[in-house]
Amino acid sequence: MTLRRFRLRTIIGRVLGLLPLLALATAVEAQTGVLTGRVTDASNNQPLAGVQIRLGTTLQGAITREDGTYRLQATAGTYAVRAARIGFATRTDTVTIAAGETVNRDFALASMLLNLDPSVVIGSRATDRTVLEAPVAIDVISAADIRSTGLTETSQIIQMLAPSLNFPRPSVNDGTDHVRPATLRGLGPDQTLVLINGKRRHTTALVHVNQSVGRGSTSVDLNAIPANAIERIEILRDGAAAQYGSDAIAGVINIILKSTAQSAVSGTYGQVRSSPDGGPTYKDGTVKQFDANFGRVIRDDGFFHIAGEIRDRERTNRARVDTSLQCFTTTTGCQNVPAGADRYDPDLLQSWQGDPETQDFILFLNSEIPIMTASRIYAFGGYGARDGTAPGFFRRSQDDRTVRATYPNGFLPLIGSEIIDASGALGVKGNWMDWNWDLGGVYGGNSFAFAVTNSVNTSLGTASPTSFEAGTLRFKQGSLNLDLSRSFAGTMIGTVNTAAGVEARRENYQIERGDPASFQVGTQTILDGPRVGRPAAPFAQVFPGFRPEDEADASRTNYGTYVELEATPVAPLLISVAGRAERYSGNEDWSTTDGKVAARLEVGPGVAIRGAVQTGFRAPSLAQSNFSSVATNFVTINGVSTPFEIRTFAVGSPGGQLLGAKPLKPEESKSISLGLTMRPFPTFSISTDYYKIAIEDRIVFSGNFLGPAVETLLAANGIPGVNGARYFTNAIDTKTEGLDVVLNYGLDLRNAGLLRFTGGYNRNRTVVTRVDPTPTQLAALSSALFDRVQRNLIQRGQPRDNISLTLNHQVAGFVANAHASRFGEVTIFQPAVNGSGDQTFSKKWVTDLSVGYRFFDQLQLTVGGNNIFDVYPDTILAANQTRGIYLYAGASPFGFNGRYYYVRAAYDIAGFGNPFRRSDAVADKPRAVAAPPER
Repeated sequence: MTLRRFRLRTIIGRVLGLLPLLALATAVEAQTGVLTGRVTDASNNQPLAGVQIRLGTTLQGAITREDGTYRLQATAGTYAVRAARIGFATRTDTVTIAAGETVNRDFALASMLLNLDPSVVIGSRATDRTVLEAPVAIDVISAADIRSTGLTETSQIIQMLAPSLNFPRPSVNDGTDHVRPATLRGLGPDQTLVLINGKRRHTTALVHVNQSVGRGSTSVDLNAIPANAIERIEILRDGAAAQYGSDAIAGVINIILKSTAQSAVSGTYGQVRSSPDGGPTYKDGTVKQFDANFGRVIRDDGFFHIAGEIRDRERTNRARVDTSLQCFTTTTGCQNVPAGADRYDPDLLQSWQGDPETQDFILFLNSEIPIMTASRIYAFGGYGARDGTAPGFFRRSQDDRTVRATYPNGFLPLIGSEIIDASGALGVKGNWMDWNWDLGGVYGGNSFAFAVTNSVNTSLGTASPTSFEAGTLRFKQGSLNLDLSRSFAGTMIGTVNTAAGVEARRENYQIERGDPASFQVGTQTILDGPRVGRPAAPFAQVFPGFRPEDEADASRTNYGTYVELEATPVAPLLISVAGRAERYSGNEDWSTTDGKVAARLEVGPGVAIRGAVQTGFRAPSLAQSNFSSVATNFVTINGVSTPFEIRTFAVGSPGGQLLGAKPLKPEESKSISLGLTMRPFPTFSISTDYYKIAIEDRIVFSGNFLGPAVETLLAANGIPGVNGARYFTNAIDTKTEGLDVVLNYGLDLRNAGLLRFTGGYNRNRTVVTRVDPTPTQLAALSSALFDRVQRNLIQRGQPRDNISLTLNHQVAGFVANAHASRFGEVTIFQPAVNGSGDQTFSKKWVTDLSVGYRFFDQLQLTVGGNNIFDVYPDTILAANQTRGIYLYAGASPFGFNGRYYYVRAAYDIAGFGNPFRRSDAVADKPRAVAAPPER
C-alpha cells in the first residue's frame, strides 16, 4: 500500500467548529416525557438489577436498581425500548412517550441456559449487534466466566477462556518478568489494540528486549486492569485498523467496566503445592488477594461504580542446586557445594527460576451522570501500583564478574520494579436530531522504575555499591475523540447505519538515567584469581543503568478520521464498509489510508456465512524508535552459557547509524477472513472462521551482533565496555494463516440442575516470507540481520494450536466448573547453524476444577485447583541447561509452577445489591431455556 500525505487540520477544525452548535442545541430542552418500569426474572418474578434499558439506537438509557425499577427522561417520540442483560433473552417493545407524560413499561426477562448471542459494542459504532449477527468473529467473556476461572490476573483469565490468546511466562528475563505480554492469533503483543469502554488504552513504557515471545515490542499491561472491575471482555478476532487505527492488525480487545449498582467484597488465598517428576513437594507461590466493588445508581439513570484489588504474590522457584565448582582455592570464606549434594536442597539453592514476587494495588472507577435530556457526562479510569522483584543469573564465586571481597560465595543479583499505571477519561455524550454523539478525552501513562539489589559494578571494585537505581522508563498518551452515529431506516438499500469521527492523539516517551555507578565503566581491574589484573566487567551486574546518552524525551502527534457504513439491502444480507485516514508528525512524518469491507449472509434459519477483507497498519512505537540500553544476555556457545553485554542502539543514534540502522516506518497489512456460524436450536451454537494476515515491513528486534570485530568497531568509535549490539528494524515480511472454532451447548437436567459446555480451538501458522540482507557495515563482521533464532521465535515460538474446553454444572446452591486446555507444541532454536540443540516441547493438557456453594443468599465459598494433575512442560535438553540449574523454558504457554490450590469467599454488602443471588446473577445463574432473543 502506498503511503499518501493528506491534511486533517481543516477537517478537524470544521468538525470541532460544530461543537458549540451541538452544545447549544442540546442545551435547548425539547419537550420531554418520562419512562418508568420494573424488570423481573420471568422464572420466579424476582427483580433484576443491572439491566440495560435502551431507547432504540440512541444513547439514551437507564440501568435498573436493586429492586428492578428504572426511570429515565426522554424526548417525546416513539421508541423501540430494549431491555438486555447478560444471561437473559433480550426483550424489545415499542413505546410512545408524549410531552409531559409518564409512561410505565415492565419487562419479564427469560433467563437463557447459556448466553449464545450476547450483544457487543465492538465492531460497530452505529448500533448494538450480537455475536452471531456480526460479520466478523467476536468472543465475549462475562463477569461470571471470569469468576469461574479461579485466577486473579486478567491476562491468565483471558488466555484460559480464549484459545486464540497466548500468555507465556518467561523467567529470568529482566523487565519482562514484571510485565508479561499477551498475543492474539500468533502475532505480536503490539499488533492487538486494547480499549477500555471503547477508548484506546495506553501501552507500558517497557520494551521487551530479551529472548522471549514479544521480543522487541511494547504491550498493554492487561494485569493493570483489575478483574473484579470488568463487566465483560469483547475480543474482535479480525483486523480493525480501518475502524480503530494503529495496532489493530490481529484484532481488538475491548474491556467493558462494571456499571451495576451491586456491591460486594471477596478474598482469595492460594498456594502452589507441586511435586514435579517425583521430586520434592514445593509449597510456594502463595497468593493473598482482597477485592471489593461498590456501585450506586445516580439521578435515576446514571451510575457510579468503583472496584479495587490488593494482591500479594510470593515467588515460585524451580531452579536446582548448582553442584559445579564454585570457589578458587585462594578465595577466603568461599565454600563449595558438598559433593553429592541434593540438587533440590533449599538451603543450598542459589538460583531462582519462576514467578517474581509482586505486590499490586489497583483501583478503577466507572460512572455516568445524566445532565439534561438525552445527554450524559461519563468518567472512568484507574490507578495501579506494582512493586516486583525478579532474579538474574547467579554469579559464582569464581566468576570474574564477582568482587570476591564483597561476595565470597558469589551472589544472585535481583531486579526490582516500581510500576505506576494511571489513566482517566472524561467526556459527554448524547443524542441530537437522531444523531448519537460522543466527545471525550483520555489521558494515561505508565512508568517503570528499575532498581538493582544484591549486585555490584565489578569495574569499581570494593568501592562499588551493592544496590543501584538503574533509571526509569515513562510513556504518556492523551487522545481526544469526536464520534457521531445515526441509523437511517427506509432507504433504497434498507436500514443504513452510519458512523464517523475524528481523533487527535499525543504521545510522549522518556528514558531517565540511573545512578552513575549503575552505568559507569570503572578503572578497577580483576582483583584476584587466575585472571587478576585483566579489565573488570563494567556496569551494575544483571541490569546496567540507563546512561546519559540513553536519555530520551520524544513526542509525536497523530490525527485520524474515519467513516463506517452498514446496510441491509435485503433482509438476509448485511454489508459493512469502513475507511480511515491517519497522519503522524514529530520526528517521523507518515500518512496512511486503510479500508475494510465485511459482509454477513444468512443462508438459512440459524445459518450464516460471514467474511471480511481489509488493509491495516501499525505505526512504530516511540519506544521502538528511541529505546537505548545495555543488557546482559547469555548465549550458549559450544555448550557453555556465556554472558555478553549487548547494547541496544536507537535507530537514529550514532551507534545505530554506524551499524546500518534505518529510520523505522509503519507496518502494513492485508488480511481476509471467512466464517460460518450456525445456531440450529436455541441451546447450541458453533462458529468457524478462517483468517489470513500478510504483514509487510514488520518491525522486529535484530539479532545480536557479536564477535571481536563488532566489539573492536564499537570501541574504536567511542563505545567501550560492550560485547555486541542490536537495534530495531523493518527487516521482515510475514504471513499468518489460522482457524478459530467456538462451540456452545447447554442442557437442562431439570432436578439435576443445568449443564453448560463451551469449547474453543485455534490453529495458526506464521511464516517469515522475506528477510532484509545484513547491512554492508556488518556483513563482514557478524551474523545475519535477523538470524535463525529470531526467525524461529516468530514462526514456532508460540503454540501452533490450542484447545479450550469448559464444563459448568449448577444444581441447587452448588456450582461446579471444570476446564481443560491443551497447549500445542513450541520450538526453541539455538544459535548453532547446524541445528544442534534445537528443541520442540510437546503438547500438554492442563486441567482446572472448582466447586462453590452459596450460603444465606449472600455468601459464596469456592474451593478449586488449577493444573490439578501437576503437569509440567518438557525439561530443557541437558546440553542446553546451565550446569543443570534451569530445567524449564520460559516459552511454556502455561508456565512451570505446577499444581495450584485456592479458596475464595465472596460476600454481598447488605443494602447495596447481591451479585450472587440467583435472581440477580449474570450468565452463570440461569433457570430456564428461553427462545431466541426478540429483535
